[in-house]
Amino acid sequence: MSALPQSHSFNETQQRILAAAITCVKQWGVEKTSLNDIAKQAGVTRPTVYRYFASRNEVLTTALMQSAYALGERIMAHMAGMAEPVERYVETIVFAIGQIPNEPYLSIVMGSDFMSYVAADALSNQEGWALCLALMRQILDGLDLADDALQDITEVTIRLVLSLLTTTGPRKRSPEELRLLLQRCLAPMLERNGARA
Repeated sequence: MSALPQSHSFNETQQRILAAAITCVKQWGVEKTSLNDIAKQAGVTRPTVYRYFASRNEVLTTALMQSAYALGERIMAHMAGMAEPVERYVETIVFAIGQIPNEPYLSIVMGSDFMSYVAADALSNQEGWALCLALMRQILDGLDLADDALQDITEVTIRLVLSLLTTTGPRKRSPEELRLLLQRCLAPMLERNGARA
């Protein structure tokens, strides 16, 4: 398997700005967080923020992408040694559901007005979409999927993970129960979407 695309590297000031943005969103929500708030929290001036980022939304998106790259690398490491694509696919979802609440920047998706921001950007951010496609290519390596099928599966998976993170089901499932549910429901989806292996 090939490696995922690499995250950008950030200097110490940029890291402080990214961390400050998430802190502000956790405190006040997306709508009430301004670039001034982020600068003040980071201990820098507003022009310093603009030196690195064009807007508040760019700061927030960059912070999310930084965490997404780190999560992608952990997913790759977690599924190393798993031979079957369906097993890797299901395990990736279970693993992501367990990891995202603990991921410093991605955890804000789960209980703030940031969810609407993420939902609007999740499938339209080109860098995020490219990362998700590259990750899904690795996960489903061994299945003969057409490009459009891979894109469809990636879209459904993003929507599914966001739903599992934010919507309470009729009963709480353990990771093993979730794994069994996903195997039962998603393996046929992979086959119907053009898996020919």
